[in-house]
Amino acid sequence: MLCQRKVFRKKKVSKPTSKTKKADNLKLVTGDESHQAVHRCDFCELEDIIEASHDGLFITDGQGVILRVNSAWERIAGIQREFAVGKCAKDLVDHKWYTESSAMAAIRERKKVTVMLEMLRGEKIGQKIMATAIPIWGEDGEIRRVVANIRDITEILYLKQLLEKTQRLNELYAAELEQMKNVDIVAHSESTKRLMEIVARVASFDVSVLITGESGVGKEVIANAIHQQSQRSKGPLIKVNSGAIPETLLESELFGYDYGAFTGAKKQGKPGMFELANEGTLFLDEVGDIPYSLQGKLLRALQDREIMRIGGVKPTPVDVRIVAATNKNLEEMVKKGTFRDDLYYRLNVVAIDIPPLRERREDIPMFVVHFLDKMNKKHQYNKRISPEVIDVVMLYSWPGNVRELENVVERMIIMTEGDEITMKHLPIQIKSQISAETISVIGEGSFKKTIEQAEKQLLKQALQNHKGTREIAKAMKINQSTVVRKLKKYNLCPSPDNEPPK
Repeated sequence: MLCQRKVFRKKKVSKPTSKTKKADNLKLVTGDESHQAVHRCDFCELEDIIEASHDGLFITDGQGVILRVNSAWERIAGIQREFAVGKCAKDLVDHKWYTESSAMAAIRERKKVTVMLEMLRGEKIGQKIMATAIPIWGEDGEIRRVVANIRDITEILYLKQLLEKTQRLNELYAAELEQMKNVDIVAHSESTKRLMEIVARVASFDVSVLITGESGVGKEVIANAIHQQSQRSKGPLIKVNSGAIPETLLESELFGYDYGAFTGAKKQGKPGMFELANEGTLFLDEVGDIPYSLQGKLLRALQDREIMRIGGVKPTPVDVRIVAATNKNLEEMVKKGTFRDDLYYRLNVVAIDIPPLRERREDIPMFVVHFLDKMNKKHQYNKRISPEVIDVVMLYSWPGNVRELENVVERMIIMTEGDEITMKHLPIQIKSQISAETISVIGEGSFKKTIEQAEKQLLKQALQNHKGTREIAKAMKINQSTVVRKLKKYNLCPSPDNEPPK
């Protein structure tokens, strides 16, 4: 069988002529130029990418000589590229432009390096910068280039510090709130909130505090809060009611006595309240009742931080913070000579005045709920109070302040047979001050009538306490014309010595 073979003929190639040679040369030149143009285009695109970066870019050769920086690096470092390019990165560190070079660190350690540096010169002095330098290797195994990414972290560090500070404050406030769980403090009104802000601030300073306010406003409660939020919270809180201790015994109670000081003295002696309160807080309640003859010894104890026991022969050092409280006007007592001025100034480093309950009525419903819960737990009840009762107690003047309110709530819980405290369980002193008409209207639940009766009751009280419409307007912080209009509306007559304007 014969194999068929395909015969391939050699194609004839024509010899190049001078014209074809010129054409081929022209094509070659045109191709080179096209390649160069593409290369130039790629280079421009790379340049645009480098310049578009929000982070600073800093490029050196293998020896750290700066080849290129972008505009972001100029902005962050505050150095012009004309000044930097061509210099060695080490020179900028040596000349104290900044603290450290990430590029030189990458060359030295032959790996990717991140450093935190600070600008030491120029318009960005003090600026914090994070720089990450990455080495680029050549075929010979040596570093050909180093590319460093530069980022301004001044604001990030500031935000980090702010966040840490906020977290510390939150932890502090949480600890303070935990400490205050057992303290009968209700802070709903703006005045009480401001009061507690002052308490929180004062507590951290180891200075004497003088708490003033009417009887029953909660001076002891504030003293407890100051101690619990202070650095002395782990130490003792010793309370002394100066008005409840006989004058003849007050000195021995405060300063203690040694054996043989007086007839009947214990053989081992007795430490006073100052010694018991060592490294803690001594709360001097009713400090205005301390006898004048004893005030000098108290002053010396505060100044010298040491006390002398009755019958003692050597002083005893004490480390005590004094928190004093009074419902008297110590300034007037100083003027009359019944209270030492130097002791007053020693006690009155920081003064905290607690407003009466009638000036912060917004706190009353919260106090009622708080005391109701407290007394239910104490007496093992589960009683509730009607909204109408709260409306009435809001109108009462509360001369005994918070202490009176607590006593009233406890009394109503005890005297109420059912599970709900209603209007009929209100104490007689509240019913006598608030008119029966007002109480009946509140019981009906008419909002408009309740407001009108409350206005009428307030105006009646104002007429009893003030001479005329001008004084009433000033006390109630409203216009005199408004007072006159309201008096006419409720058929109330002002004092004749202060006629309303015509």
